[in-house]
Amino acid sequence: MDLPKGLAGVVIADTAISSTKNDMLTYAGYPITELIANDVPYEAVVFLLWHQRLPTSEELRNFRAALFAEMELAPDFLATLKKISKIQRHPMSLLRTSVSFLGSIESKAESNATAIQAKMLMIVAMIVRLRANKKPLKARRELDFAGNFVYLLTGKVPNAAEDALFNKVLLLHADHEFNASTFTARVAASTNADEYSCLTAAICALKGPLHGGANEQVYFLLEEIRKSGQSVADYLAARLAKHEKIMGFGHRIYKNGDPRAFYLHDYAKTMAEHYDQMAMFNLAESVAAYMLQTKNLKPNVDFYAAIIYHCLGIPHDIFTPIFAVSRTAGWLAHIREQKAASYLIRPSSHYTGEYNKKVPGELQLSDLTPRPFKQEGGAAL
Repeated sequence: MDLPKGLAGVVIADTAISSTKNDMLTYAGYPITELIANDVPYEAVVFLLWHQRLPTSEELRNFRAALFAEMELAPDFLATLKKISKIQRHPMSLLRTSVSFLGSIESKAESNATAIQAKMLMIVAMIVRLRANKKPLKARRELDFAGNFVYLLTGKVPNAAEDALFNKVLLLHADHEFNASTFTARVAASTNADEYSCLTAAICALKGPLHGGANEQVYFLLEEIRKSGQSVADYLAARLAKHEKIMGFGHRIYKNGDPRAFYLHDYAKTMAEHYDQMAMFNLAESVAAYMLQTKNLKPNVDFYAAIIYHCLGIPHDIFTPIFAVSRTAGWLAHIREQKAASYLIRPSSHYTGEYNKKVPGELQLSDLTPRPFKQEGGAAL
């Protein structure tokens, strides 16, 4: 039986949240080209994904205020975060544990998506600061979501251009139809699990290098090429000869190029020029040219995002947690949509094993029966 691997091309549900049809990413009817061209802020995109419409000016002001009001962590939670941040684990593992723990102490885990969105930002920012032995910062009322994120991560208030660019980066990562982490969240939601449980599951899926973790792998790739002293062609040819994946290229859905990468390429170049990182950008361009020429593969969303985050001075192991903060908007939208649909996701499988096998006669099951433990003196317990 010839089945599609990884559910490729299999439609498993209806959604009004986002679409990748015709090689274009669309949020609730709005192509990302339209949202980017009109400088729609990230908060408005979150609202759009949750309500399938853009907010009015007043609704956007109120939503921003509501997000800011939730940009703090309870003292007890922060104390726990300080403890686990000292453990030498990948920040995605710390984020997973933190979100799960937050859900266990919240009295109304299902009631406030706005609080969840804001606190995801705070958790990632606190992990960065605490791991660097720096004092945690408080959100600033005059900054929007993107501006606060940059400030809380780096300690520097972004200028207007930087804020606008990071807004667009977050926008492009906000949702992406039924990707692996979103599908994982929907499977958990279909069991009627609470939102924190669904988010924890999504974070686990996002961590993998074949999904959200790919952006960090792109950074490693560029660093390895730089340190190797080899030409881009020689380095990549050797990797490809061993059938190794080159992260940041190709996409299951987009056959003519990832539309998000089109924008991120220009943003990465702008950031590289501003932060004197053109050597890294030019190296990335050489990698992209080689992959296109030899494999006909174009960069995806992860490739240029890595350069943008690096230019901002963000540690490479925080690249994927940033992705998680942005994608929380989409995860929450899909969790709610799946719960409203009210059916359990339970696919079938194609069994390839044998049937009607017999237990070997020489296997004496009686030998496996637990026997009473006897302490010294011979008395059975």
